[in-house]
Amino acid sequence: RFPEQFNRYHEPFVGGGAVFFNLEPKSCTLSDVNGDLVGAYTALRDDVDGVIENLKQHRAEEAYYYTVRDEMVSGLSTTEAAARIIFLNRTCFNGLYRVNRSGKFNVPFGRYANPTICNETNLRAVSEALRGVKIRHESVFQMGRRVRRGDLVYFDPPYDPISKTASFTSYTKGGFGDPEQEQLAQLFRRFAERGVHCVLSNSDTPFIRSLYKDFRVDKVYA
Repeated sequence: RFPEQFNRYHEPFVGGGAVFFNLEPKSCTLSDVNGDLVGAYTALRDDVDGVIENLKQHRAEEAYYYTVRDEMVSGLSTTEAAARIIFLNRTCFNGLYRVNRSGKFNVPFGRYANPTICNETNLRAVSEALRGVKIRHESVFQMGRRVRRGDLVYFDPPYDPISKTASFTSYTKGGFGDPEQEQLAQLFRRFAERGVHCVLSNSDTPFIRSLYKDFRVDKVYA
């Protein structure tokens, strides 16, 4: 579904970066509104040894987990903060990332027999893949000026809820609701009209289909 040739690659909802790591683009900008995530990628790119050394000091114990979860991130270095969020991700319930209205990470401790907190081989591979990549802490709606004709943008926003009980967009303090989905669809259209290669993933709902009815839509079963 991606073009064989494109200029620069942009992934504004980078998350786990699965598409980026698969494509291995030569020229790339990754961005996200989640500061913890952007800080982790930046530290892995610039100081993977430091992240690994910090991760090795963490341990999968419930009381310790809550102590780390509750500490003030503002007092940590970028490297220490990256190790903290990776540790929390590896030991929290279901590897979930969720914040409360104050923007504070609030996922409870997970129940794992022996979680891998520091996968050194993988972290070094991630660091290598990120070499030379621009990483930005910004909203998708701030990226317009740097996207040019012939570039490729992959949008993977928080998905439109299939039902009220299935609603989950709390990756950041502000959330991502219907107005943001509509604004994103407008951005998608503007880019496409400028000759930018645009690909987007979302849930298959009437609302999302109405927003992108003028574009090719492929249903993917997962």
